[in-house]
Amino acid sequence: MASEKINVTLPSETVAKLRRLIPPGERSLVIAEATDRYLEERTQKALLRQVAGLWKDRPLRTQADVNRFLRRLRGSTHRRLTRLVSRG
Repeated sequence: MASEKINVTLPSETVAKLRRLIPPGERSLVIAEATDRYLEERTQKALLRQVAGLWKDRPLRTQADVNRFLRRLRGSTHRRLTRLVSRG
């Protein structure tokens, strides 16, 4: 994977911990991995906000309602896959 050098400003306490706990040759990797995890979490949260309320029209008030809905959904997917495989 290609790398790019950037300048960032971190709190002094964070830098002190980084220097104390992570050897010099590993710091960029640790920061990159932590940033990737953070960005993935932010992306997931943004996607969840976008789809929030998507199924408002479905009366899924109880666990039984959810289970019934999922059985129908999975059944239709299974039937469709079976049909596609039989054509193949």
